[in-house]
Amino acid sequence: MLPVSKKNQKKIRISHFKKCLILCAVFASRLGYAQNIIPLKEDTVVLNIPAAEQRFVTMNLTLLLNQYNVQIAQANYLQAKLWYNPNLTYGQTLYNQDSKKFFDNNYPGGEEDHTFQLQQLLTIGGRHSANAKLAKVGVKQSEFQLADLLRSLKYQLYTDISDLYNNQSLVTMYVDEEGKIKHLVESTVAQYKVGNASGNDVIRLQAQLQDIIAQELTSRQAVSNDEQDLGILLVYPGNKYIEVKDLGIPTGQIPPYLSILDSAKNNRPDLKLAYAGVQYSEQNLKLQHSTAVPDITLGVANVGAGSVVPDYWGITANIDLPVFNRNQWNSRSAKEQIKQAELNDSLALYSVMNQVTAAFTNLYHINNQYSQIDPHYENDLNEMMDNAIQNYDKRYINLLDLLSQISTYIDGKTNLIIMKVQYFNAIHSINYTTGIDIIK
Repeated sequence: MLPVSKKNQKKIRISHFKKCLILCAVFASRLGYAQNIIPLKEDTVVLNIPAAEQRFVTMNLTLLLNQYNVQIAQANYLQAKLWYNPNLTYGQTLYNQDSKKFFDNNYPGGEEDHTFQLQQLLTIGGRHSANAKLAKVGVKQSEFQLADLLRSLKYQLYTDISDLYNNQSLVTMYVDEEGKIKHLVESTVAQYKVGNASGNDVIRLQAQLQDIIAQELTSRQAVSNDEQDLGILLVYPGNKYIEVKDLGIPTGQIPPYLSILDSAKNNRPDLKLAYAGVQYSEQNLKLQHSTAVPDITLGVANVGAGSVVPDYWGITANIDLPVFNRNQWNSRSAKEQIKQAELNDSLALYSVMNQVTAAFTNLYHINNQYSQIDPHYENDLNEMMDNAIQNYDKRYINLLDLLSQISTYIDGKTNLIIMKVQYFNAIHSINYTTGIDIIK
């Protein structure tokens, strides 16, 4: 192969660069065509924490759905308190052989042949009251389950809001940078045409622009996913844009660790649910013991006077003899359930203690870093970026310096957004692990 002269190499590079410009122009025209698609969403909802909390409590379908479990448990408790209904038995002649008639109770001598019996079941072992007390513990369990669901869904709400804020902030930053880089591309292309800039500078700026566009699209996709999750939590229709302009980070004093731990032990609904599980098992054992005592049925009976016996009134009593089945194995099962519930109680307690420790440690480290950020740092980043654009336009700095400052700016802004979101999430993680809003 013959060697290519320097003059020909230059012509080849220029030819390749012209092809790149043509491709970029075609790509840009396709982007312009894609932007003509009409968006499906029609309205924007600017969301803040207080408004989100209020709408969540009143509108969240999962929360409303589970509120019925408490009402169902309360109805079961009231039903368990009711006494058994009395039993009424009545009998009469089906066919009278003397009169040759059906349902005729009249016999010779004026007597009427019929039977009448009224019975009432009595629980002498306390099974009725034990069953009602067990149902009452079930009401507490339903209430704790609902409270724990509310706690979990609220934490999910806060994390979804912070994720949406994070991704929308990134989109805003990328869009702002795109405008600045597009200006640089246009000015550099103009300089290239008059021979004052190299083709490589144009291509590298275009590559930087496409990189920012790609990151913007990724963030927009994440925004769409966050809006979907929040739309379900807050019951917004699909044609709503949800925008979070400010997180509203709580500014209350961070309590000491022991105070947070004590609050978690006293307020965590899942821990109360574990305690209620022990109570439920203990009450179930009492119920099984009471079931071992058979119930008694008392009654009043009347047999009408007939051709054989005179009119008869009497009382009846009916009770099972606990010879074979004394409910002994259900009682044994209930004892084992108490042991199991106590272990679950201990497991829940240690889980809460470790969760509180981890959340407090995380907040401690993030708070130290967040409090050390210079309040002028963000403005300095913006000023640095504006100066970099102006200096490059005036050719005070070269392209490498410009790209380095762009990278510094994007990294710095991104880290600021992430730090703010992490601090917000750390505070709500403490509130979540505590069971109440201990930091407001």
